[in-house]
Amino acid sequence: MSEKNVSAEMIRRVLAGAASCVPVLVVIISWWVWKDRLPAELASHWSGSGPADDAMAVGALLALNLGLTGVPAVAGVAISVWPGMSARARRGAYFFLGVFGGMGAATWLLSAALTMQVGDPYEVVLGAWVIVLFAAAGYGIIPFLIAPKPRLKATDVERRIEFAPSAIGAWSQTIAGNMFLWVAIGLIILGSVLYGPAIIAGQALDQIVGIAAIAVAVVLVASFVRLRVTADWRGLRVVSTIFRIPFKRIRLDAIAVVEAADLQPMEWGGWGYRIMPGRSAIILRKGPGLVVTTRNDKQFAISLDDPETPAALLATLRDGNAAAPERQIESKP
Repeated sequence: MSEKNVSAEMIRRVLAGAASCVPVLVVIISWWVWKDRLPAELASHWSGSGPADDAMAVGALLALNLGLTGVPAVAGVAISVWPGMSARARRGAYFFLGVFGGMGAATWLLSAALTMQVGDPYEVVLGAWVIVLFAAAGYGIIPFLIAPKPRLKATDVERRIEFAPSAIGAWSQTIAGNMFLWVAIGLIILGSVLYGPAIIAGQALDQIVGIAAIAVAVVLVASFVRLRVTADWRGLRVVSTIFRIPFKRIRLDAIAVVEAADLQPMEWGGWGYRIMPGRSAIILRKGPGLVVTTRNDKQFAISLDDPETPAALLATLRDGNAAAPERQIESKP
């Protein structure tokens, strides 16, 4: 890496660390501006849509929120200069620190501002202001975006497949996601326990939102029970064989690097269908899998029993070594 790139990366890390300090500065500055107007107690807890049901002394609530915002600030500065941390782990840490810091600052601002407006902390109604609290959690996006992006590491597969002059290859494999089957069954059982009595009593409409949410979750999870993975002249495609839902499609001309790799779930965010900034994956188990890196620096990985064959085929087709769709390589589950 050039000295210029190292310098630019360090500047972005420092700026991301500084962004982690903004929430605690907001708390300190707002307290300084309001200190002469703050009542002795501030609203601190709401059990529902009504008025606050608990209050805290100003000093106690200030100390609590200084902790909620100060710890992420200190941690953000620390990871900015931590030498052994990967760029991917650092960006993830900045995001979560920003989430906690943003919510801590919003909690203080809402409690203080609303109590000053109403006067009595036990008459403060949070109401629609709760949206601000949830929106503040999105502050983690700011240091995340400021931090330098991780550099993708990929090595193109060496193997190529030779075809007859008038032939081309197509590969497909059906994979079973048993973990998704058990999750779907678990959701069905959970839905039956939570909403079964209401349905039996004829009160399903009263619980329609929850029932619909469970139903949608079951359909989505069940879609991953059996997947069809195809590699041909069109590129790579992953489709649910149950509901015919297309989950991933990467055009052949968009593929930069394709490789067979040993997939470690924790390196891809865990098991299941994972979506991360710049990366996505369908991880069904630890072990062999296909990794495709696109020309716009995005990566997709999927667990497969025989990733070498589709990797070699996609690399061959990408390089333009085939011409006509006649020959097919089939991999049975």
